[in-house]
Amino acid sequence: MITGMLAPVVGRRVMISRLCSTKYGERLPTVLDPFCRLAGPVPVPRRAFTWNMEGSHGLLIRRGRKEDIPGVWKLTEEATWNTHQDMIETYFKISEKGWIIAEKDGKAVGCILAHDFNDDLTTVGHFIVSSKMRKHGVGAQIIKTFLEEYGDRNIHFNSISYMTDTYERYIGSPLLKGDVLGKYFGVFKNFPLPSDAERKYHISDVRHIDQSDLIDYDTSYHVIPRPEMLKLWLGQTTAESLVLLEKGKIVGYGSIRPARNGFYLGPLYAEDTIGTMVLFKALVDLIPRDSNVDFFLPHANEAGRLILKANKNTVGLYATFHKCFTKSYILLPKWNNVFAVLFNECGLC
Repeated sequence: MITGMLAPVVGRRVMISRLCSTKYGERLPTVLDPFCRLAGPVPVPRRAFTWNMEGSHGLLIRRGRKEDIPGVWKLTEEATWNTHQDMIETYFKISEKGWIIAEKDGKAVGCILAHDFNDDLTTVGHFIVSSKMRKHGVGAQIIKTFLEEYGDRNIHFNSISYMTDTYERYIGSPLLKGDVLGKYFGVFKNFPLPSDAERKYHISDVRHIDQSDLIDYDTSYHVIPRPEMLKLWLGQTTAESLVLLEKGKIVGYGSIRPARNGFYLGPLYAEDTIGTMVLFKALVDLIPRDSNVDFFLPHANEAGRLILKANKNTVGLYATFHKCFTKSYILLPKWNNVFAVLFNECGLC
């Protein structure tokens, strides 16, 4: 395929292969057929908005700090989110002061992460409460603390579909809900590309690209420049990041890194369907064969629909999510070109 073009990054493949060699079998459970479920989420019973405060005595809600990384990682593992401690460390570097931690008996039992992009917009994610502390009002206290500090701003987050009504009750007003995305996982072997599709593109390691050009390209998607975030996310030592070039011009870029089970893909942006699949294939070729890949896929992306259909026997859907805002919905001009969002914690795409 494009082996010669990937020469600068081949040497790092050995490292990333050793970090995570977990593999799925040829077929995942048939109950998780993502292509058949694109029309909408499976109905989930409405959650009761009640709790028993007895178990929350002695709870401390405080600002997060770097020393909380192991505790947040333990919460993330308990929630079985397919991420990696390296990613948690990167989140802290991106927005250390944005963490709110619920602590009881010296241990983190809940957390949430906020990030200010400008004077008006805050994004929020990584909201977790330990299973041992649920139904005791811990989540409500975390949200209350968050809203006391950020409630007057336009808040953006991606909500798992069946939780939007609960968040509306926390916030006390309707959410502005819009675009839908799914959290997908599985083994990707099939790429429905024309035989000569890869000839028009060049693939480069992100380290060989002028960073100002990359920031400009990213801003064409995200609208709000995020140079420091990109530097930290793409510079994570375990990450592999590639840029798609056509006639010397950036027409896409993507990144993949180890997770607890396989790998996490994000972001992946590209200007057209063929370029998206070429770049996705190049990133998958960097990891061990038959490795699991997780990512958040906007359902508006045409390449995503084609990839899911071509790999429907080895791919599953974890859940569907809605983009939500509290005050005004921000339309992204190139949302349809987003194959995988950067991550679900801090960002619009």
